[in-house]
Amino acid sequence: MGRPKVKLAWVEERKRRATVCQRRMKELIQMAEELTIVCDMSACLVFYNRNNGKLVAWPSLEEAQSLIDCYNALPETERNMNADDEESSFIKTITKEIEKKLELSRKAVEELKMDNLMLQIKNGSRMIADLSQTEIEKLKSYASKKIAYYDRELRKQHPNTSGNEPFLEDDDGEMKTCEGESSESDGADNA
Repeated sequence: MGRPKVKLAWVEERKRRATVCQRRMKELIQMAEELTIVCDMSACLVFYNRNNGKLVAWPSLEEAQSLIDCYNALPETERNMNADDEESSFIKTITKEIEKKLELSRKAVEELKMDNLMLQIKNGSRMIADLSQTEIEKLKSYASKKIAYYDRELRKQHPNTSGNEPFLEDDDGEMKTCEGESSESDGADNA
């Protein structure tokens, strides 16, 4: 069970404020210490009380200064590489969502174009011989993806059907059979 949410406000009483400050600093130091152990990383905390001019550093002032110096020695690009403020993080998240929607929209437009092209070919308003090489490649890719999609859907609906059995009708409307099958269906049509 977590700690109840505390309303953050200025503590008027000086003694109580000092107690709250000490308790919170101790909690932060404990969390930082756990973080360094769990994540195998270096950390330091520096607290400065501007009322009495006291400086508190964890784990020690020397170690904190050493870690800060190491950070300052990094090139500017490395220092800011992982720095995220709330606004830039929010913008990155929104940008990723918009990019995903844009990609989905592009795919939908491409599918509509291919559906329209297939309809034109079926209706005779376009001939396959008149298509550009790019249109032919896109049409082949789209058709193979659609066939694979419908094949998966059919397998979901009819899981006992193997993918090697074609269910095609010949010109007479009769079902063609595979090798080893009889032309009679054993109970499927007789039921």
